[in-house]
Amino acid sequence: MSVVAYVSGHGLGHASREVQILRRLPGEIPLFVKTGSPAWFWESEISRPFTLIDESFDVGCVQRDSIRVDIDATRTAKHAMDVANRTRFEAERRWLESVQAKVVVCDVAAFPLTVAASLGIPALLVANFTWSDIYAEYPGFEAINARLRAAYGHADLLLEAGLSLPMSYFAKRKSVGLVARIGKDRRAELVPLAPARGGKGVKLALIYAGNWGMPLAWERLKGFDDWHFLTLTPPGSVRPPNLTALPRGFLPHEDLVASVDLVVSKPGYGIVGECLASGTPLLYGPREEFAEYAALDAALRAWPGGLKVSGEDFIQLKWKETLDACPERGGVTRLPAPGAESAARCIERVWRGTAPGNLDGVGGSGL
Repeated sequence: MSVVAYVSGHGLGHASREVQILRRLPGEIPLFVKTGSPAWFWESEISRPFTLIDESFDVGCVQRDSIRVDIDATRTAKHAMDVANRTRFEAERRWLESVQAKVVVCDVAAFPLTVAASLGIPALLVANFTWSDIYAEYPGFEAINARLRAAYGHADLLLEAGLSLPMSYFAKRKSVGLVARIGKDRRAELVPLAPARGGKGVKLALIYAGNWGMPLAWERLKGFDDWHFLTLTPPGSVRPPNLTALPRGFLPHEDLVASVDLVVSKPGYGIVGECLASGTPLLYGPREEFAEYAALDAALRAWPGGLKVSGEDFIQLKWKETLDACPERGGVTRLPAPGAESAARCIERVWRGTAPGNLDGVGGSGL
């Protein structure tokens, strides 16, 4: 009797949230994961046995880059995915039966909830937003959104993961708190990468550009000579002397976040959670085409480490005043992140036979 998790491949935020939860499940529980997110990420993050299957059931958003959404392309891709899902409904039913699925977990695809419901399998949705929230702000998505709301209605319980939009259309819900990877301070391994100042008094910043990159004026980094910047996404041929491109796997991402003075990124659930949990300030610009941004921005504004600049200033690297005002390392409050453990215990209890509606004694608190 297995747990089957369907995890969105849109970016790495959904995957980074679910690895934190799923790796806390007891080893006796067979685990299957269907996702379009990269295999290298899952294989490096989950130490327990599991079966990974490269398959997607949602689109999310088609991105121009890590900040901007192509709304028309998203609409086209969503229509195509809906057609594909309708044709594989029966096949997915048979597959869930073949792996003896006892619990289905979604983050945040809606279609698998309908398949689980047709088999009477308890289905839990882990989310701080749904695609219905995102699409509600896009023109021409009314019919799509109506179908999505109906599909999300098949969730037996929403495990609300902190930094959440209201999602008032879920009557059955449980707050588990923020889910975030919490890193170790390994700064000593990063300081030698800043040769210009010999590692003396150097300030380190991690630029997280996401899967799609960010259209930054990278060459202007050289103007911040009291900072050394690190990135996992090198900007083509532009290589300012105070920028080091790190190979994937140099350190776990959460350790990078916990070891620098500042993170520079678009606001997404994974990176915001890591910064909040590590007490590492985040310099960010607006992400207006993504509804989740409202909740993330509110949390960052209420936290001393949230350093917001305008969209133009973010792209053009007009950061001097913000960098000068960056709190000293260790001077920002770390926020609790109980959500992974809480969500894992909820999933385990349902697997052991507790009805999703009887989970009042399990959960967390916090953002």
